[in-house]
Amino acid sequence: MDPFEQALKFIQAGRLDEARIYFEELLKQDPKNEDILYNLGMLYTELGKPDSAVPLLKKCIEISPGNANARVALGFAYMNLGDLKNAKDYTLEALKIAPENSFALKNLGGISGKERDYQSAFYYLKKSHEINPQDPQTVYGLAFAYKSLNDLENAEKYFKDLLDMPASETIKELAREGLGEIAFKTLKSSGPRMDVVFYMISALKMFQEMPQKKVQDISFEIALLGRQGFEINDPNKKFRLSTLPGEFTALQLVSIMYIGFQQIDPNLDLGMDFTDEYNLALKMVESGISQ
Repeated sequence: MDPFEQALKFIQAGRLDEARIYFEELLKQDPKNEDILYNLGMLYTELGKPDSAVPLLKKCIEISPGNANARVALGFAYMNLGDLKNAKDYTLEALKIAPENSFALKNLGGISGKERDYQSAFYYLKKSHEINPQDPQTVYGLAFAYKSLNDLENAEKYFKDLLDMPASETIKELAREGLGEIAFKTLKSSGPRMDVVFYMISALKMFQEMPQKKVQDISFEIALLGRQGFEINDPNKKFRLSTLPGEFTALQLVSIMYIGFQQIDPNLDLGMDFTDEYNLALKMVESGISQ
């Protein structure tokens, strides 16, 4: 098999280091080949060596000034180096050459997001999604942009779409976290939730009579279950625990977990702020109102 084709097959199989070895050898034989320069530059960035990618991709652009993909790759390398100015400049150049390049649009969305310019991020990611609606990173970026612009309805839609797509578990975990944040924002939108307060009162009373080890077991089981995604505003879906009898809604479980971790480590960041509900529940228990 031709060495170039073999190197590409290694990339397709995820064997990036083997592909790198092939392309490095090919580059020695043909140092001005734009395809070799481009692919090796991309590989270096993927392998965590964007500083090695930059000179190769610049050389590729010198040889082939109209190569939009090389500019996208160079912008991506600079983005990985934390140089957002060069990242944006080269990606915008790519977009001038190829206005419908979905990767350029997606990366500009990512750069804009890093700059906290969420309106621009939304614009670029929306255009990228129109061209390539099945790209998981674009869908996640678009959902994140909607969330950052406080359009929670659309953010929720795209996070849920992502969970139904063939995507890595890493990006699906990010989508679940996004859905959890949206649910919490919705939950807290009208001030303290009294149903949470009463769930917390029950948990405080339950844990008073329970050994610390049991409290830990219950809290950690809920935390692990929550990694799969809790719909805390859905009162119909019920869950069972191996550490605690009964059926519980997601909101009940989150309330119980919050109380548990307040006892285990009050300084632990759970990614949710139920301070008002917790303080009110404590006050009611201590005053005897909840008897």
